Amino acid sequence: MSLGTRKDPGEEPLIARDATYYRAPDALRARVMSAVRREAREEARPAFWRWGGMAAAFAVVALVSWNVALLQARGSEEDRLAREVETAHVRSLMVDGHLNDVASTDQHTVKPWFEGKLDFAPNVADPAASGFALMGGRLDYVNGRAVAALTYRHRLHVVNVFEWPSAGGDSAPVLLTRRGYAIVHWTHGGLAYWAISDTAGEDVLKLAQLLS
Repeated sequence: MSLGTRKDPGEEPLIARDATYYRAPDALRARVMSAVRREAREEARPAFWRWGGMAAAFAVVALVSWNVALLQARGSEEDRLAREVETAHVRSLMVDGHLNDVASTDQHTVKPWFEGKLDFAPNVADPAASGFALMGGRLDYVNGRAVAALTYRHRLHVVNVFEWPSAGGDSAPVLLTRRGYAIVHWTHGGLAYWAISDTAGEDVLKLAQLLS
């Protein structure tokens, strides 16, 4: 004997009979139909169009990645040189007699001293009238090569200016600050310059302008 409830064949199921139906809003229906039509167009589009869009997207991603890599490389190179310049500056002040190999306020004495010691002619200026008195110069080692180091006195501060050949064009002075030191680097006339001191950054930038 069946325990189930028999249903009149003409009677609707309870769920179907008692359920409440709502018509989708026209805006929603329109969005759904638009999405369906758009998907149909994508499927109908030739394969090479779809692959072309993907290729363009990959090209954009590759270009952005390459630019980011270049910026990171440039930043790391700048940081490396800043560390080397700082080390050379501190070393010149800590070791007695290391600040100048040739001590002179006369640029016509300092410049000839470098002849035969370097494979380039350093720029030796004497902007004493602008508050930067030439003290002398020495040989130093930065960026994997022998460089010229010119020393200047600005009030009570020593400014080291390192020079070596540069294959790039001229570039404007850029100011960095590192552990209490103001570091300015620029290129001019085929030479790379890095100036460092514990004086104000504006003062080192002024010297950069005088040497350019």
